[in-house]
Amino acid sequence: MVSEKTKNFLSVINVFNKNSMTPTLIIVYAVMIILFASINPLYVSLANIKSIFANLTISGILAVGLTIVMLTGNFDLSIGSTLGVAAIICAKLYNIEGMDIPMAAIIIIAIVAGAAIGAVNGFLVAVVGINSIISTLGTLAVFRGFAYLFASETARIYYKPFISLGRGYLFGNIPNTMVYFIVLLVIMYLVLRFTKFGRDIYQVGANKDAARLAGVSIKKTTFMAFVICGMAAAIGGVVMASQLAFAQGEFGLGIEFKILTICVLGGISLAGGRGTLVGVIVATLILGSISNGLALSNVPIDWREAFQGIILITAILIDSIRVRRRQLLRV
Repeated sequence: MVSEKTKNFLSVINVFNKNSMTPTLIIVYAVMIILFASINPLYVSLANIKSIFANLTISGILAVGLTIVMLTGNFDLSIGSTLGVAAIICAKLYNIEGMDIPMAAIIIIAIVAGAAIGAVNGFLVAVVGINSIISTLGTLAVFRGFAYLFASETARIYYKPFISLGRGYLFGNIPNTMVYFIVLLVIMYLVLRFTKFGRDIYQVGANKDAARLAGVSIKKTTFMAFVICGMAAAIGGVVMASQLAFAQGEFGLGIEFKILTICVLGGISLAGGRGTLVGVIVATLILGSISNGLALSNVPIDWREAFQGIILITAILIDSIRVRRRQLLRV
């Protein structure tokens, strides 16, 4: 016999419940593929599909991290700066003369740095009590400054095994970067779906007072959400550095806008407590595929940026309507 409380929780995380945007997104994605393929048949070629998947993984990785924070009802605007710092750490460590640091150690150091940035954000929000938008806007500027300071010139990477992490293919067709994205996605999906921490994330975002009464540590859950987000952003930085074989201070500049668009489009509520990673996957595919399709359709880059803005505004509008609808149904 399933308790009423469990039923309510499952309805929140169920991919195909009546409030989920995922089925609609899947239909939109299918229509979009047909549309772009009719404009340019190269859109559905194997080479272009491989290119799409290789290029969308960094956005997907960051979106997974930001999803965790948004589910608690907070935001992390510093993910682009964290990505840049992690990429620069990788490049700089490979350029230390006389030192041969193992690749695994370099990757771990970069991810730990991301976790540390996340911990700073988590401390400011969960412990000090500063609004997440204000605090992460501040850390965005601080760590972007560090990125420019330590990478005033482009830092190149010549270590081929590291470069192959971002440019290689599994079985000749599956980009390595897609594998990293899927692994991270599966891990976080299982965490959110089947662990106490995952339930706490949803409960904190849905109703902090009720979560506190249920014995959930608001501060600890919020703090850990920011740490996970920082680690995900750092993984994105490692992947970007390996793909491009260099790092510079501009890495990740302005990417927060795109990642927020993915999360909101994927059904992650701005109010917190609602949404699934499945929706985020589809939204990542849509944004990555749209960008590629517009490029193949010879749409000017300025219009592509404007189109993403239109998508974000539309997604926020839909989210606001859904929130108001739920409030009216409770009355």
